[in-house]
Amino acid sequence: MENQNVLVFPNPVPPGYTGPIAIRGVVENAIVKITELNGRLVYQANALGGQVTWNGSDYTGKRAASGIYLVLITDKERKAKLATKIIFLK
Repeated sequence: MENQNVLVFPNPVPPGYTGPIAIRGVVENAIVKITELNGRLVYQANALGGQVTWNGSDYTGKRAASGIYLVLITDKERKAKLATKIIFLK
């Protein structure tokens, strides 16, 4: 099975938006990592039902700054891989 029609919404994330950010269309139980461009891990979760939601904050609760974040998706066997991005506007 492969990641198909992956959608990140909203993207770009508008200024002042505080709702969830959905990443849909990933394989079941996919590992989803969100990183800064320098590779620093901001968030990680396992997909349930082909979807992950993120509140836009890192592990310390700090809201993501303006910029581009990478979304790295892989299945547990590391066969289905995909990379996309989220843009935060402030």
